[in-house]
Amino acid sequence: MINKVFKNKYFPASFQSFTLIAFVLLIYGSIGVTTRDPDFAIILRNTNLANLIVWSYWWPLIIVTAILFGRFWCSVCPMELITSFFGKIGLRKKPGKLLQSGWIITLFYAIILIIGIHTFAIHRIPRYMAIYMLILFAIAVIAGLIWEKRTFCTYICPIGHLLGLYSLLSFKQLRVIDPNVCENCKTKECISKANHYNFIGRSCTSELYPAKIKDNRSCILCGQCFKSCTKNNIVIKSRKLAADLFRDIKLSWAEIAFFMMVSGFVVYEVLSEWQVSKQVVVAIPNWINHSLNITGSLSGTMKAVVLFVFLPLIFYLTFAIIKRAAAKESWLKAFTQIVIAILPVTAGMHLLKSLLKTTSRIPYWKFALAEPDGVDNAQMLINHPQLLNKEILAGIAPVISIAAILLPLGAFILSLLIIRKQQYANRLSKTISVIAVLIYACIFLMPLTAWRFF
Repeated sequence: MINKVFKNKYFPASFQSFTLIAFVLLIYGSIGVTTRDPDFAIILRNTNLANLIVWSYWWPLIIVTAILFGRFWCSVCPMELITSFFGKIGLRKKPGKLLQSGWIITLFYAIILIIGIHTFAIHRIPRYMAIYMLILFAIAVIAGLIWEKRTFCTYICPIGHLLGLYSLLSFKQLRVIDPNVCENCKTKECISKANHYNFIGRSCTSELYPAKIKDNRSCILCGQCFKSCTKNNIVIKSRKLAADLFRDIKLSWAEIAFFMMVSGFVVYEVLSEWQVSKQVVVAIPNWINHSLNITGSLSGTMKAVVLFVFLPLIFYLTFAIIKRAAAKESWLKAFTQIVIAILPVTAGMHLLKSLLKTTSRIPYWKFALAEPDGVDNAQMLINHPQLLNKEILAGIAPVISIAAILLPLGAFILSLLIIRKQQYANRLSKTISVIAVLIYACIFLMPLTAWRFF
């Protein structure tokens, strides 16, 4: 069924048009709703319908699909439709070395994470969320007007590295059926320059040749190669979990830096679910804020910098230094080995966070549907918190508790299997990777066990 959908001439434009309309409606439902009270914002994020959909369901769904199925979100993302449309009438300049390096994606993500979320609270204040979405649209339009092909999706999208890295774990992959067919193909419509700007059946504008795709990171599953291929030789097929990670993966510094931030972010997100572990996690940034007398929104900025930049850097750098000393690994190789080892645990914990978020927001739906802007209901819940019926959460709590233990354990086992198959300079280097992933997994497993079972 998936392959039939991808071959249909109305795909992905029809899906992208639907999500574009949805984005516009979400912006409309949130642009006029704001507050300066941080306590009020914590409730408003759940009673405003647009905010509830984007951060508690849409975003977790993107994470889940990326880990399990690959970059299918890119198939329906309206940004691809926008940047492709404006690319047809734009200047079509070639992206420079800075764009191609991947650092723009990493920097863009860092700005959103540190400034957007932890300074201006775009995930809690609906108006700021709407402004953020409008900025994304504007950047996609500008990128389409200036650079060739699909530069926004390939080199600018702030979650590009996240979807690419998580898709290494997925059960699905786009590949050719028979490489010999591609080798003997004379026209190679799937990469022909003449087809770069076709509305239907575009050649790959992500600089990929389907016959040479080695892993899931770069293909955004737009489906255009299905329609441009005259040999009917492209297919999306199933594979084993994390198949890419059992091969030799070469990461860029931009991807490594991106992942270090994500791994720190996931630690904070998951452990913040339990007040006891949250206090431990934020102890260092709180001490720094207190020592430097940093207050207000800037305290959130400092917290984010410490938790998502400095502490992860110290963690990864420590093990990289040990690897360098013990096995003479290059810096890039040492960091790559640690990232590949830890990736399954980070992804597994991101899955858990998605589960925690979507289930915990269930009681708010009746309030968000009754009053989409959510202002009055937020105030009502602040004054009368007993009105929030959490009986359903008690019913699914045992399932959440089991998942909170099985996900980190399963991810840790998967990491060990990947380390076993990876090529290392010596046994000591491999042992260092095991120790790194063990410590990282225990950061989750110990507090989650105490939270859910004691």
